[in-house]
Amino acid sequence: MKKELDQIQTERLIFRGISEEDAEDIVGWRSDPDVFRYFKSPHKISVEEHLNWFRNSYIYNQDRFDWMCIRKDTGENAGVFGLIREGDRIEVNYLLDKKAQHRGFAYEGIKALADYARDVLHEKLVIAEIHKDNTASIAVVGKLGFRLIDSHDDFVIYGLEV
Repeated sequence: MKKELDQIQTERLIFRGISEEDAEDIVGWRSDPDVFRYFKSPHKISVEEHLNWFRNSYIYNQDRFDWMCIRKDTGENAGVFGLIREGDRIEVNYLLDKKAQHRGFAYEGIKALADYARDVLHEKLVIAEIHKDNTASIAVVGKLGFRLIDSHDDFVIYGLEV
């Protein structure tokens, strides 16, 4: 069973581990065609699919960490940020509610998770695998100092030594 994740705070955001109660928000964001078109497996999901993944895969995976991102100013769930350990590196990913996009939350969240990966998980390399057409995410990781290290199919991989 997965241990409880540390709460992370930034200037404008609070991050807490995801729970079953977050399913409707996560599925709503994840099932938006403007969002899932950038995923490796681009399709809508149901609450049942998400809960099945959460109960039968996520809670047993010691190499995956996901946080619900909450806005301090409104208390609203704004998105999900995660880290997935893969060998000698860890991948950062995120999913934002449309109302939370274009406000700097992605930058703030990715920076917080890169710091967490370095300071708590003792990782040396954080990567971001991004669909080549997702110019907004590519710009965000570029501002954070990530550099292009690889590509495959429709995805580019950026890395940041932490």
